[in-house]
Amino acid sequence: MFPLFDEVKDLITTELKDAKVIVSDLTGGGDHLGLMIVSDEFKGKMLLQQHRMVMDILTNKFKEDLHAVQLKTLTFEQAEKQGIALD
Repeated sequence: MFPLFDEVKDLITTELKDAKVIVSDLTGGGDHLGLMIVSDEFKGKMLLQQHRMVMDILTNKFKEDLHAVQLKTLTFEQAEKQGIALD
């Protein structure tokens, strides 16, 4: 695992207190990440708003060592309905 994975998780969970974050490496280089973020702070927000919330959190990482992210954002209810295990 790359150190960037933990840094990204920490940034997100600092801002979205209830968030569960699953990070995957999309290219093997550690700078293109797949992020699944589950948080009830997404409730009532359109998908674009959810993604903007995450991108705002990661702005400085893009200036440093993060090149691209693929986002999947869900509430806990949506994750449960999709059968996504978070523990």
